Amino acid sequence: MRIGIFLFILALPPSLSADDARDRLIVETVLKLDAFDYESSSAKVKQAIGRYLAKDAGSEQYYELVERFRIIDELPVLATLASGEKINARAAGLLVAIGGEAAISTAVAGAGELRPQLLMSLGSVNDPKSVVALEGLLEGKDLSLARQSAKALTGSPAGQLRLLELAETDSLAAELKNGLSLALATSVDPAVRERAAKLLPLPASLGGQALPAVAELAKMRGMVEKGEAVYLRACFTCHKSGDKGIDFGPALTEIGDKLAREAMYTAIMDPSAAVSFGYEGVAVETKGGQKIVGYVTSDGDEELAMKVPGGTLISIKRSDITSKEALPVSLMPSALVATMSRDELVNLVEYLTTLKK
Repeated sequence: MRIGIFLFILALPPSLSADDARDRLIVETVLKLDAFDYESSSAKVKQAIGRYLAKDAGSEQYYELVERFRIIDELPVLATLASGEKINARAAGLLVAIGGEAAISTAVAGAGELRPQLLMSLGSVNDPKSVVALEGLLEGKDLSLARQSAKALTGSPAGQLRLLELAETDSLAAELKNGLSLALATSVDPAVRERAAKLLPLPASLGGQALPAVAELAKMRGMVEKGEAVYLRACFTCHKSGDKGIDFGPALTEIGDKLAREAMYTAIMDPSAAVSFGYEGVAVETKGGQKIVGYVTSDGDEELAMKVPGGTLISIKRSDITSKEALPVSLMPSALVATMSRDELVNLVEYLTTLKK
C-alpha cells in the first residue's frame, strides 16, 4: 500500500503536497467503492474528504462527492455557492435534497445581503421541498422578503403552478400580484401563461400605448444604448448576446446579420409564428409529479436530456417519464412585448440590428 501511495504521489503534479496527494488518493478510492458508507467511515477518511472538498468547492467532483455521500457538513458551503452572482441550481438543489426545509430556513436566515441571490437559486429547483419553503416566506411582515420569494417561485414549473393555485384561492397578497402577473405572463409554459392571464392579468398601464403595425414600426429608429438596457431587462434570462445573457433560447450574437427589422418585430411580437429549429418546446411529466418544460437536446433509449429555463441541462430517466408532449406554441411568450413601451421596443430592435459578426 505504501509503495502504491508513493507511485501515486510521483505521478501527481509537483504543485501537490504529499498530504494533498494522500487526500486525493483517499477520495478517488472511496469513489470507486460501491458500498462505501460515509457516515460510518473513520475520522481520518472524513477529514481527508473534508480537506479535499474545501480546496475544490464548486467543482464537478465537489458536487459529485457531496451528492453521492450526502455530506451534511457541506450545507453551509452549498448555501454560499447558491448565493453567488449567478443562479446556481446545482448547489441549491443539493441544499434542498440533503438538508430539506430546515437547511433552507437556516440558509435564508443567514444570507444577509445575498438573500435575493440565494432565493433565486432555490426558486430554480423544481422540488416540492423548495416550493414549500419559499411559499412559507410569502406571509409575514417582511414585504421585501415576500416579494423576493414570490419572484423566486416563478423560476421553476413547480413554483409557478403553486403560485397559480394560491391565486385561484385568493391567497396571494395584493402587493405581490402585479409582479407575479408580469413574471408568469412570460413563462415558457403556455399553459401557465393562459392560466395567469385569467387569474393575474397584466396591469392595464403596463406596456404603454398600443403598438402600431410591424411595417410602421420597421420605419422607426431607436437608441442603441437604451435598447441594450431593454435587452438586459427583458431578454438576457433566455438569450445570449456575446458574453451577456443566459444560454437557453437561440443566441442573439449575430441576429443583426440574420433578420431584417420586420422579422425581428415579428419574432418578438409573435414568437410562435416561426420557432427556430431545435428550440421546439416540450413538456414532460414524471412519476414524481414534476412538470418539466424546455427543449430536447438528446433523446436516448434510457434518458432524455433537456435544457430548461436558466440554461440548465437535465437528464430524465425514460422509466420516470409518464408523458411527453410537444408544445403547440413557442417557449418565448408573446406577452413579453407587453412589458415594454413602443419606444422601448423600437430601442430594443435598434440594438439587435447592431449584433453582427
